Amino acid sequence: MMGKFIRSLLLLLWYRLAANSLSVPEGRTTSHRRAFLLQSTVALLTPSAGVAAMTDETNTFANTWWSQEATKVIAPTADASDEITIRVPKEQIRQRRIGLELADLDFKTNLRVYVKSIQMGSLASEVGIQQNWVVIGLNGQSTERTNAEGVAMMLSQALNDKGDYVELRFRDPAVFRNKLQNLSPDESVTTQVAPAGDTTQRNQDGSVQKGRKVTSQDDQKVTVSQLIPPKMCTRGAQVDDLLEISYIGTVVETGAIFDGSAVKINGQGIPGRGDDVSLFFVLGKQPFGQFPPGWDVGLVGCCVGERRRLLIPPALAYGSTGLPRRGIPPDATLQYDVTLVSLNGLSTPQ
Repeated sequence: MMGKFIRSLLLLLWYRLAANSLSVPEGRTTSHRRAFLLQSTVALLTPSAGVAAMTDETNTFANTWWSQEATKVIAPTADASDEITIRVPKEQIRQRRIGLELADLDFKTNLRVYVKSIQMGSLASEVGIQQNWVVIGLNGQSTERTNAEGVAMMLSQALNDKGDYVELRFRDPAVFRNKLQNLSPDESVTTQVAPAGDTTQRNQDGSVQKGRKVTSQDDQKVTVSQLIPPKMCTRGAQVDDLLEISYIGTVVETGAIFDGSAVKINGQGIPGRGDDVSLFFVLGKQPFGQFPPGWDVGLVGCCVGERRRLLIPPALAYGSTGLPRRGIPPDATLQYDVTLVSLNGLSTPQ
């Protein structure tokens, strides 16, 4: 009972403090108080003379230990090496079937196919295919622009092609997550979240959906680097944890600040912030759009006192439309420098 009571208090605290975030998307239903704060923020962000200047005022609001050290230049990007290639004899597939259940994961304009389940004792389990792997290629062809039905059709066609094997390529999300658990200041870790190509939503006959236009994108990759290591850590952040963070967000292409836990706009404080220098959120459990989805990806394993740099591609940010009122152009990559101040209410190493 005591544990439930404490959890309820923490969640109540989170709801009250999270209301101060700048990261609420446009068009989202809010409370009367939140709506007033959002309107006030919009008024400050969109003056008559162009986009307002946003500045990081963390040191002005409070003497905070997490903002005193100079941030490092980001280390060279290292691939997470999360791709796996498996060759399966065609004859075995014909005799036994492969035993995979595939499913679609649809995010904005990106579609991915992943392994939903594996039949026990099947050929898939024997060759080492794992649940939740993302299917990214089949016999040298990309599968990242099709759905589960399309992958099944590609496999059926591959069985009739020349050669004795079917070559399947997967991406294992667990590899990237595991690397985040052991980040060091000398490395950064990258994983691809969406492929290059046409991002336009189309009808089944291939025609462009009404009201949409043809757009394209480069490979969309998330990169996480450690700027300041924790002094000591026995436990990193996991899904369902309550995180208190300090952060500053900038546009990579322009260097402009567009968001932060302690910012001023044209030299003025933001109504409702109460001179806060941090905010709270529950990792991996926010309603869609409440906080940047890149935080859920890049802050897994983060320790109290650690500062990370997250490079978030347009697919996990504002896409091909951008957000002009915040000074975010189309197809912009966002950089968040994030410090974990406390974990589940504790600001000491866990």
